[in-house]
Amino acid sequence: MISKNAILETEDLQIGKNVVIGDNVEIRCPEKIHIGDNSVLTKDIKINCTSFEAGEYLFMCERVEIGRGGCYGPNSRVKIGKHVGIFEGTVINPSEEVEIGDDTGIGGDVMIWTHGAWLDVLQGFPADFGPVKIGSNVWLPARSIVLPNVTIGNDVVIGINSIINRSLPNGCFAAGSPCKVIKENVYPKELNQDEKANIIEDIIKDWLKLCEFKKITRSIKVRYEKSKFHLESGKIFLNQSHFETIYDIEERTIEGYVNDVSEDLRDYLRRRGIKIYNGEPFKSIKL
Repeated sequence: MISKNAILETEDLQIGKNVVIGDNVEIRCPEKIHIGDNSVLTKDIKINCTSFEAGEYLFMCERVEIGRGGCYGPNSRVKIGKHVGIFEGTVINPSEEVEIGDDTGIGGDVMIWTHGAWLDVLQGFPADFGPVKIGSNVWLPARSIVLPNVTIGNDVVIGINSIINRSLPNGCFAAGSPCKVIKENVYPKELNQDEKANIIEDIIKDWLKLCEFKKITRSIKVRYEKSKFHLESGKIFLNQSHFETIYDIEERTIEGYVNDVSEDLRDYLRRRGIKIYNGEPFKSIKL
């Protein structure tokens, strides 16, 4: 569904299945606009660059801006992988190429810059131009700033309000202004059956409390069953009267009965980082 007042200007437009583009979304990319299946661009979003490509399940919140200085040069390209979230008020400057890997989250009011110059370079003042590459499975939280010529590896968590002015290795936790590696080789962690069960059972309890708050009065029963294999995740069984939905946490699949309640649980799992894809955008029950 594309809003009537959305603007998409390009030579090569490819929009996938079940894509939602909301009010006041403006995308002007002379070369190409490619957006994958089940993506949601909410509202009040502006994208200006030479080329914009995004994989399936992109979720982009309101007031995201991609553009600003130098946004229509030969290297002004934005490539975003699948299952990426970009949240409110984030600014991405693609004077040079910006690449974001799969399953990465970009928090609210983040700034990603590929150029920085104002004062006269002939008087010795600095100027910095260069691409930014953010790997897969990265969490870049609110109000962080990424500067030009930075590469962030895969499986990286960064602390809030960090200024990333140097590249970061795979699997680290980094934070600070300027950003420094605090711990190396910490992600991903290998959890055992009991540790996974405790986490998922806590998530189920929290979701059931949310159902009470939302006044979802239907008969709901939820249980988690461990896998027979030591390091694998198990399954969540959601029962509504005589109907059952099964969430396979290891395979990240869903089968059985699907309605607004089962989708609400799927969305709640997503909010805890457990993403199950079923060919439909994520959605929750509103108050």
